[in-house]
Amino acid sequence: MSSQRSRSPFWRNRALVLTLLLLGAALRLAAPGQIPPGLYHDEAQHGLDALRVLAGRFPLYFTANNGREPLFIYLVTACVGLLGRTPLAIRLPSFFIGVLTLAATYDLARVLLGEKIGRWSLAVLTVTFWHLHLSRVGFRAILLPLFSALCLAQAARAVRTHRSRYWIVAGMLYGASWYTYTAVRFTPVALAAFVGYTLLFHRKETLARWRGALLFCGAALLALVPLGIYTGLHPEIILGRSGQVSVFSPEINGGDPWGLLLQHAWRTAEMFCVRGDRIWRHNLAWRPVWGPALGLAFVTGVGVALARFRRDASAALVLLWIAVMTVPTLLAEDAPHFLRAVGILPVVALLPALGLDWLQARLNARHSHSLPRVLLLLPALLWGMELASTTTDYFIHYAEAPLAYHWFEAGPVALAGEINTLRNAGWDGAQMLHGPENERIIYLDEQLWDSWTAIPFLVPQEKVRFLPAEKVTGATGQAFIIWPYRDWAPEVWPLIAHPAYLRVHEGPQSQGDKEPEPTTIALIIQADPVPELPAAVAHFEDGLTLHAALVAPEEAGARVQLWWRAESAPAAEYIVFVHYLRDGEQLAQHDSPPGGGALPTTRWQAGDLILDEHRLPGVTPDPARDTLRIGLYRRDNGEGLAVLDETGNPSGGWIERAVILSQ
Repeated sequence: MSSQRSRSPFWRNRALVLTLLLLGAALRLAAPGQIPPGLYHDEAQHGLDALRVLAGRFPLYFTANNGREPLFIYLVTACVGLLGRTPLAIRLPSFFIGVLTLAATYDLARVLLGEKIGRWSLAVLTVTFWHLHLSRVGFRAILLPLFSALCLAQAARAVRTHRSRYWIVAGMLYGASWYTYTAVRFTPVALAAFVGYTLLFHRKETLARWRGALLFCGAALLALVPLGIYTGLHPEIILGRSGQVSVFSPEINGGDPWGLLLQHAWRTAEMFCVRGDRIWRHNLAWRPVWGPALGLAFVTGVGVALARFRRDASAALVLLWIAVMTVPTLLAEDAPHFLRAVGILPVVALLPALGLDWLQARLNARHSHSLPRVLLLLPALLWGMELASTTTDYFIHYAEAPLAYHWFEAGPVALAGEINTLRNAGWDGAQMLHGPENERIIYLDEQLWDSWTAIPFLVPQEKVRFLPAEKVTGATGQAFIIWPYRDWAPEVWPLIAHPAYLRVHEGPQSQGDKEPEPTTIALIIQADPVPELPAAVAHFEDGLTLHAALVAPEEAGARVQLWWRAESAPAAEYIVFVHYLRDGEQLAQHDSPPGGGALPTTRWQAGDLILDEHRLPGVTPDPARDTLRIGLYRRDNGEGLAVLDETGNPSGGWIERAVILSQ
């Protein structure tokens, strides 16, 4: 019986740890590839590098995009090889790394501060918005917390057991961490600060472990040899980025480096409980690392660690590591910056864990003095409040934030999906299309290709032709993806194979970090073979016929769809007018050249079919009462184009049609 009782807490502890790991995995995998939307160009660049690796190139350091450490990119390469050119392939490694970091955090805290702190630390990191987000995006920074936790845990075991293998493994992990993310370059300072602390307060024990320290350093140096050689040969590549963002750069500090440094120190201190990173790619803008519940636990944990600082080397390690690893964000622009500060993860999770454990201990001590039993649940309640806050903030507020959409360049990603949809192959914005690929020729404005890295990652270059281009005869369909803010017509219209079914629509929108409003990034013109047509409903002068008029209800109004056919090339440029009537009274009107001006009648040729759409805001269709009045007039002088009767004689200036809703 006593054996069964002793085993019961063990299995309860393991069940709790497993439950927290499963919760962390569920939060990090829910709606994969959808939240956050898009694929930022740093992520897409990992994909392009992965394609080069799959093509047979194996660099030690990736030089594009200011230079990047290789380990995460090789993990991305494996996923791209398995899943293809999709956003999920870029982000899936972060999920596995994030879940492994949860387990490693539990192990680290358990070794340093005991089983209870291990569970609380796992619980804290599970619901930390910052780490949750990093586990769902394709930033290489997610690797550093994992290697930090693994390395420190093995080093702690080495100190306690005096076993050489732990020193060697810790050193190898530390050396490998230099292949993860730039912030690792501050870890020698953190380790040196801790060694200085131990020599000051625990000198005898520290000096007794000199052999282990040598094993650690030797293993680390061995792992670092390839990167060290590369750095010696190419220092401008490895070290160039740091100077670009330093607070000591005149372009950043505006002539006052020390004032900016002081300001950054204050902002960095605020990030834990008051105000965090403003950049939407890293955070729900301005959200601190923790809300009020775990923020209180964090402050309490800092107090507990400070009280133990001199006698407890583990508590000192936590504080010194966090203090030093905040320096990368303190010394660079945009403090606090949750990528540059990533080195404090997951160690920083141990401070709220200390606070929650301290509170639990105080409550347990007072329970014997008639403290209400329900108050014993207060630490769990604080954790639950953070879980609710993180879940709501991430999967509702952040997922639906327009700036998160734009700052992850979701518009260009959607455009790439639309290009693949036109091809009937590749990632279409939701899933992989496996063909068969059609014979439509895709013409792409090269400015779009060069401006957004996600497009060349998601769309194979051999599947598009860049404008300007030579005309291809015998095409069974064409699509033109155009940068709309230039004179594209002389390049596009000569390429269209007439007669054609012409359609145009605006592509997605994008908004850069410093742009006040989103703008449309592309105009998409399709020129496909002309399908069979229903009989014309109206004939106009100059060889124009209207074959159908439908109304599509939309959330903000209605969209009128008109199908025009050119029996001969029109002699003038015309404006189409659409009046929307209810019980004979006009509700709305829209006048526009066909295709919003992208498909002017002067470009039509005999046999062309044109889909012309007109949006009517605020209109809710009622087919029983509504009619459409449709006509054309010359753009140059406003002269109306007559409707022709069955004998070919003018019979009026417009037609009226009952409203028919499109299916």
